[in-house]
Amino acid sequence: MVKKILVFLLMGSFLGRFFPDRIFLLLLYQIRVGKRLNLRNPRSFTEKIQWLKLNWRDDIITRCSDKYQVRKFVEERIGPEILKELYGVYEKPEDIDLTKLPDAFVLKANHGCKQNIFCKKKSDLDWNHSVGLLKKYLKENLYPTTREWAYKNIVPRIICEEYLTKNGETLYEYCFYCYDGVPRLVEINEYQAELHRVNMFDLGLNLLENRYGSLPLPQPVIRPPQFDRMLEYSTILSKGFPFLRVDLLCVNNRIYFGEMTFFPLAGLLKISPESFDYFLGAYLQLPVLPPVPEPSQPGQKRMNN
Repeated sequence: MVKKILVFLLMGSFLGRFFPDRIFLLLLYQIRVGKRLNLRNPRSFTEKIQWLKLNWRDDIITRCSDKYQVRKFVEERIGPEILKELYGVYEKPEDIDLTKLPDAFVLKANHGCKQNIFCKKKSDLDWNHSVGLLKKYLKENLYPTTREWAYKNIVPRIICEEYLTKNGETLYEYCFYCYDGVPRLVEINEYQAELHRVNMFDLGLNLLENRYGSLPLPQPVIRPPQFDRMLEYSTILSKGFPFLRVDLLCVNNRIYFGEMTFFPLAGLLKISPESFDYFLGAYLQLPVLPPVPEPSQPGQKRMNN
């Protein structure tokens, strides 16, 4: 109960917004992960993610975290063939004309997480309720609650895309953990109906020890014929980033781009076992920050070479 109150005071209350990023994350990490955050010499994955949130500021992160803008990035690096079909982009729910959409589609906010509305059949959709949800999503921003800088300056929009599993197909999500442009590990999620199974593997699909709250996948996991192509796409998309999780979807043996994630679960989930947190962190080499220029002293003359 005490933990829930502390989390609310930081993440759910108006007062939490006034905490400086560093102080906010020091407190929230202690509450959520259960240990002191080491920012001077971060070693674990979750510690290094907090360091990146505080120190790695590049506009490309904002572009690639935007579920609409990232489509152009993917098209530039790979091509349009792995993008889901886009039906529309809207500034507000009132702009959406349902008569112009197919019977099945997905509506989502471009600047958030798990802010989706899945429509298998328009006649079954409660549109008034959906409009209310979309308005709520547009007002939200992940930055004040998790200090994920990537989301701070995204212009909120609604995007409408094709529904990949509208006929009950099984969806496999391959989340490649890429370090400096090199895929090292893959988390595989299986989604079918109400069932979700997940495990993490090395690239030889050998099971790793990370434990999840969801059911495990049946073992052994068979290497799909698209796996090498997905590795290639992950390498291309992650080039130039110290860390990036590239999420690719596979439905009916076809590869689709999912999203690019710079801070998985905001780095605020306690990883079990703890040794796995350090295992993930060992691959992540933090970028060297440029030196802060020293302020000139009053009356000091500048030397010309």
